[in-house]
Amino acid sequence: MANRINKIISTKANTLYAMKNLIKKASIEEMYILRVEDFWRNKNQVCTEIMEKFGGCRIVVRSSSTQEDCMKSSNAGHYKSILDVDSASRAQIVESIEAVIQSYEKDIKGISNEQVLIQRQAMDVCVSGVVFSRDLKGKRPYYLVNYDDLGSTDSVTSGRGGKTLWIARNVSLYQLEERWRNLITAVTEVESIIEDIPLDIEFAIDSHNQVILFQVRPLAAGYREGRYIDDYSFFARKGQIRREYEEHLDAITGKPMKLSDMAFWNPSEIIGSNPRALDYSLYREIITHHAWNEGIRTLGYRAFNEDLMYQVGNKPYINLTYSYYSLIPASIPEPLALRLVQYYQTRLEEDLSAHDKIEFEIIFSSYDFMTEENSKRLLRYGFTEEERKLLVREVKKLTIDAVMNQEKILKEDLEALKRLENCREEIEKLLYQDVSIDRIIDSILTLLKEIRTNGTPQFARQARLAFIARAFLRTLVDAGYYTSENVDTFMQGISTVSSEFNDDFERFSEGLISREEFNFKYGHLRSGTYDIRSDRYDAMNFRPAPSRIKKDKVKIQKDLDISILTQALEDTQLDVPAERMAKFWISAIEQREYFKFEFTKSLSMVLELIRKLGSILEIRTMDLSWLCVDDFKLYESGCDPENLKKLWMKLITKRRRLNHDSRLILLPEVILSGASVDVIPVYEARPNFITAKTVEGEVVLLDEEPDADITGKIVVVPKADPGYEWIFTKNIKGFITKYGGAASHMAIRCAEFNIPAAIGCGEKIYDTVSQLDYLEMDCRNGLIKEGIQYTNLHALITQREGVNDYGDPTDILEAGYVEFYESIGFIPRPVANHTKNFERLFDEKIDLLIVVGGGALGPQWYDRKHEETVQPYRDKMEEKLIHYCVNHGIPIIGTCRGMQYVNVLFGGKLAYHPDLPCPRERGEDHKVRLLKENRSIYVNNYHKDVIFEDALADCFEPLAIDEDNHTIEAYQSEQMKILGVQWHPERKFGHADGIDETRRLVRDFISKFIH
Repeated sequence: MANRINKIISTKANTLYAMKNLIKKASIEEMYILRVEDFWRNKNQVCTEIMEKFGGCRIVVRSSSTQEDCMKSSNAGHYKSILDVDSASRAQIVESIEAVIQSYEKDIKGISNEQVLIQRQAMDVCVSGVVFSRDLKGKRPYYLVNYDDLGSTDSVTSGRGGKTLWIARNVSLYQLEERWRNLITAVTEVESIIEDIPLDIEFAIDSHNQVILFQVRPLAAGYREGRYIDDYSFFARKGQIRREYEEHLDAITGKPMKLSDMAFWNPSEIIGSNPRALDYSLYREIITHHAWNEGIRTLGYRAFNEDLMYQVGNKPYINLTYSYYSLIPASIPEPLALRLVQYYQTRLEEDLSAHDKIEFEIIFSSYDFMTEENSKRLLRYGFTEEERKLLVREVKKLTIDAVMNQEKILKEDLEALKRLENCREEIEKLLYQDVSIDRIIDSILTLLKEIRTNGTPQFARQARLAFIARAFLRTLVDAGYYTSENVDTFMQGISTVSSEFNDDFERFSEGLISREEFNFKYGHLRSGTYDIRSDRYDAMNFRPAPSRIKKDKVKIQKDLDISILTQALEDTQLDVPAERMAKFWISAIEQREYFKFEFTKSLSMVLELIRKLGSILEIRTMDLSWLCVDDFKLYESGCDPENLKKLWMKLITKRRRLNHDSRLILLPEVILSGASVDVIPVYEARPNFITAKTVEGEVVLLDEEPDADITGKIVVVPKADPGYEWIFTKNIKGFITKYGGAASHMAIRCAEFNIPAAIGCGEKIYDTVSQLDYLEMDCRNGLIKEGIQYTNLHALITQREGVNDYGDPTDILEAGYVEFYESIGFIPRPVANHTKNFERLFDEKIDLLIVVGGGALGPQWYDRKHEETVQPYRDKMEEKLIHYCVNHGIPIIGTCRGMQYVNVLFGGKLAYHPDLPCPRERGEDHKVRLLKENRSIYVNNYHKDVIFEDALADCFEPLAIDEDNHTIEAYQSEQMKILGVQWHPERKFGHADGIDETRRLVRDFISKFIH
């Protein structure tokens, strides 16, 4: 078999040539294979042959190197390929071939036998992309298609864009659209020729759904990883999942359910897309079984007693039909309600990216400032004007009743919450006593019942009121009454429990309250609200850490312009006083967060009781996560503990195995039929953007770096779980989640703290963001993109001179320097102070010299003597490097001592520890003036030596000064390509924008001199 493969798999050109006469289900464009040596020997003859062969049509000049498309490595896209070349133009042909050859020369020695492939350019292309015959990572039996359907032939292969489709390898072809059916048929044929290795096939599909192959190569990553998973077991489990789904019929339609993983009560946001048995069963027990509807039916919505959530494989979904139906006013006649359900589903299927926004974009569940206008679209779907008016009237009545009765509803719900609190406090005592298994299980079930009765229905009701409030605020902007900034400011004035948490954490950090006091209020929180494996806050190590970032204490004006609000209410004929409406918005949003905070105390107590049970039975917490609520309900009083443990461990083992078998199976965000289990598109989600701000910054994937310093960073997490409350004490710059809705807990938190956020990005955007080190988020325009950042730049960086514990000379470099310059795109290489042949450091291309801070210069450089420790070897090395870089045009950035040293080397002066008119505390920020921009910023201060304004070398231009002390804080020389900065980019700043301003200053300098 190896010989057969090797006869087929070769260079790109040879592989296509070998395949051309073997395939019947696809075509390969006409080819001309050129050796580099032949081109060098006679360019004119080669051009003549190409011009004659292709007769003036457009051609593609492609790389076909021995270093790409082989069995062990791909190098896909490493060498040039040039599209849309005119085969009638000798000049274009030569230029294109030479460009491909030049791309070889950068890393291939001896290229005379390398090939260049010339092909007729495919025309009438409707779809193009790449198909992998196997899952790239897990080697699961799926075809993975990355494609573009906008007419480009290289947007996917060049990395500029594309869509994604997973197709199970055992799919029935009749389930596929014609274009995908033809593609999979063609791929199957290629696999029959090249057996037993995974393939990477570049393709196009024309307007007649005919498949064209551009490239066939081994999937090198898959080839290296070795054995596949067991396809038979995989397909058996997938088939079982599909059958179970298709057999469980929708109670309203009588057909298989329409499901979404992020609609309405969005389980992916709270328990994740692959929850364990306990997480899922608790969420079902206290919310999605009945409580979700019991809470909102009292507001005038339809009564409905079906489970809202359904599990396919491991993945939890929300039943879309039930969501639509339950959010229709009870006063709407049943026939019209059922037609609305069908209409809502039709609307969603027209744009599946709205599946996490059905309440805002699909359903008319409450009245707002755009309802009259938006409801007119019903007329295009067969509804009469009378039916439209009836729906609008009943929705408006329900909404006004909710607003006017909010205080009464709140009073009743607070009384219920108090009953839940009393029950919990009584049960909590058991945690500190020796009690029987019977007593613990009885208490677990009692507390769950209390949550279902006096916790989640009330939270569901308050959440619905908060949604109504958010819909009003959102459409005030859509209708043009206020700007996004007006509403953002209003939201900042809302004070939820999160604000209180932030203040209390600050007080705890400053020693004003004890850890015990902090735990009493917040100890029940955990990063996974339903996850027993997550530690509660009272078990986590919260080190006191007062925020270094000083926020200006400005009073946020809560009230929107009341005259504009009055006009908006009059225009929409909403008979509610403006003051009453604004008060409703504030109270509804604040109370939603309070009720969630309070009912999760009881949920957290349930998890602690289960942990106590595990301690008695000697069952690990990890194993407890595979139990479910029904296991406690079926417990028989007086059961022998050993027998109980054996029974539960058997269940635990079975569920863990089933979860493992199921987690390999890909499932979509939206399931419309059984075919959705076999053919899985990955939708481009539309994140819910919070605020109208634009930010850029470093990215921290919190799940991968749980101990990372997130201050001033853009934090990325999979789900917007309330247990991440602590991140808001860290002055983060931005927040991105994979799952979550526009009215979710974290969306409200980010609005309250004015933190730019993208909530609910979905899989595709989240995966892209996860690969970025630095990004820009434009919330106003709904954009997330890679921030302006350089790549693969090489820098030399100097080091302090020191002595180790044994008295040996050593070099010292703060890690912060490396982190800062890496974040811009540099690879910093430290320079040893005892290097002799320093010129050899420049044998490879160096883009920048970084001269760091730390320690005093020799006494000769100051205005007076000192007796501090000096660093002579460092001084000599830095002087050599500085002069070498200036002479060879290599840019230099000096920090603190570094900038001072550069100044004196070129004729400037330096003052040693002077008494300043306005003393600066070490470690505290102070204001500096940017001269060219005529504005002030705040920067850190870790120096005592200064350059006064009249002591700057004549060759340098001041960029920033301390106006109070007349000192130079930054300077530059464009002629010598030097930037000097007195503050420290690698250390903490007390103001949020300090690092951003420094990064911008450095980046602007780099952009002038490094290309």
